Amino acid sequence: MQNIFEYATRNKLRFASIRGELSVEQLWDVPLRGRDDFNLNAIAKAANKAFKDVLEENFVETTKTPEHARREATLETVKYIIEVKLAEEEAAKSRAAKKQEKEKLLAILAEKQAGKLSELSEKELQRRIAALDD
Repeated sequence: MQNIFEYATRNKLRFASIRGELSVEQLWDVPLRGRDDFNLNAIAKAANKAFKDVLEENFVETTKTPEHARREATLETVKYIIEVKLAEEEAAKSRAAKKQEKEKLLAILAEKQAGKLSELSEKELQRRIAALDD
């Protein structure tokens, strides 16, 4: 099959949800998870059920009908968007963890630097202060 987004837009695929049919563009705004059934998981389940319903229509014929291709593309589009959103979610978690680690390290570094300054003698501290005033 050609690019799923090309197929989806050329064939004007719509995705069933509890808030009505959605376009491909609108799928990107649907949350991965949610308390109600307005989420990508529920949309993917509906697309999967529709895809399986078309498969069960004919056990003898192995050729794909246009409806089979349409429902397969619908399911693959939703699955792709879910994969992308999961990857983005994981990347955001990683960035947050790195930021938190950096903040901890900077705090420890500041403590160590303050400790070194407190070890200086009174005369050394006065000299450094005087040097800053120049």
